[in-house]
Amino acid sequence: MDTTINNPNKKINVHDRWAKVSKNLRIQIGDDLYNSWFARMEVHSIENGTLTLSLPTLFLKSWIKSRYSEKLAEVWKQEIPEINHVELRVRNHGEKIKNSASDNDSSFPGIQNAAILENNDDSSLMNTSSPLDRRYTFNNYVVGRSNALAHAAAMRVSQPQKSIPVEFNPLYIHGPVGTGKTHLLNAIAWESKARHPDRKILFLSAVRFMSSFVEAVKSKDTISFKKVFADVDLLLIDDMQFLQGKSVQQEFCHIFNALDTSKHQIVIAGDSAPSKLEMLDDRMRSRLSGGLVAQIGPTDFDIRRGILEKKLAQTLRGNTRIEISPSVLDFLARRIQSSGRELEGAMNRIIAAHSLNKRPITVEEAALSIQDLISEEQNRQIMIEDVLRTISGHFNVTKQDILSSRRHKTIVYPRQIGMYLAKVLTTRSLPEIGRKFGGRDHTTVLHAVRKIEKLINTDPSIKESIETLGNSLKE
Repeated sequence: MDTTINNPNKKINVHDRWAKVSKNLRIQIGDDLYNSWFARMEVHSIENGTLTLSLPTLFLKSWIKSRYSEKLAEVWKQEIPEINHVELRVRNHGEKIKNSASDNDSSFPGIQNAAILENNDDSSLMNTSSPLDRRYTFNNYVVGRSNALAHAAAMRVSQPQKSIPVEFNPLYIHGPVGTGKTHLLNAIAWESKARHPDRKILFLSAVRFMSSFVEAVKSKDTISFKKVFADVDLLLIDDMQFLQGKSVQQEFCHIFNALDTSKHQIVIAGDSAPSKLEMLDDRMRSRLSGGLVAQIGPTDFDIRRGILEKKLAQTLRGNTRIEISPSVLDFLARRIQSSGRELEGAMNRIIAAHSLNKRPITVEEAALSIQDLISEEQNRQIMIEDVLRTISGHFNVTKQDILSSRRHKTIVYPRQIGMYLAKVLTTRSLPEIGRKFGGRDHTTVLHAVRKIEKLINTDPSIKESIETLGNSLKE
């Protein structure tokens, strides 16, 4: 392939100019961005004023083309005015790749040895906080009104047809803890692999993505990190609500956009709708909302009953002597309404009690075994907005004052109580609470929490007042 330009005065070798162009590009966009995305770019050919640059993966090509096509043309034209246009292509596997990490790089085993389902072995699927579980398949997922849409969508993305384009990307599944989101992600992975053995699937928790990216930055080897995602056909991310940090979210957004542009399926699960993920920036929330958002509601009686029946059937395969009457299953399904995990835990308690005391499993015995579970009230999920509204009404201050930078004691005290209640009554992190309370730092929230805790321990009237506020939020 020709990489020279015939100039009336001299013959220009484009390869010789690449070092200077890459240096200028690095200066303009910064070392981190250059090393992450451009370090493995090479000159392929030039013909009729069109320069073709090659990259090792479609992932890199799509990302650079969508963001830096004009910048590439500009820096090359500054060096060689005869270049009119810059094209990008993906290198063939046989072509030499210069200045790239080894294909066998294992700097990030947390991802590379995670749930990348390869053809040869799916027994070592995962080493993350959300390992793939063979029990979680579509066959044992209980479908009801509250999860029918999420189940149908999960089935659809696990059975792609080459002739049909990706229908919704991403598929975002959200719902309370214990409603089967992780079960569906696992089921998608297993079903997809069974139908398409050559499909490359990556399943990660958001926490593992975050920690691996931080590790990559610290070791100055983000290229190896990105390589993991380059050829993924199906990316599944669990617990999206834990993806925090501006640089981490930017990196995830880059990967998300590249996979989406390449028409590779993305499935994400979180505890809240994209619009409610307070830790994410507006751009990321918008991208997550751009496909199909499928909500899983709280489990109803029929779903809970179905979960118990499947759990019982699984138990009976290992011990046929256990007998649990339908009335006991009905009792559990009515009294344990929090999550599928709690239901299975309750069933395990009852079976363990039966095996130890040898008494028949009756409704009365079942009630004794799970007395602590059924005595707990099922509190509704409390949001930070609820806390702000309650504090505003109780102390007769506006929400705008609470979120403002004003430091008058009539505002600071209610604000600190609000931060304390948000910490103890919601699942939100200190940084999230700070952002919702006027964009404050997490250390400000921590200071407020500690101050209110001290007041509670030293002043009975303040303790009673705060308990009253807390109880009103729980009602």
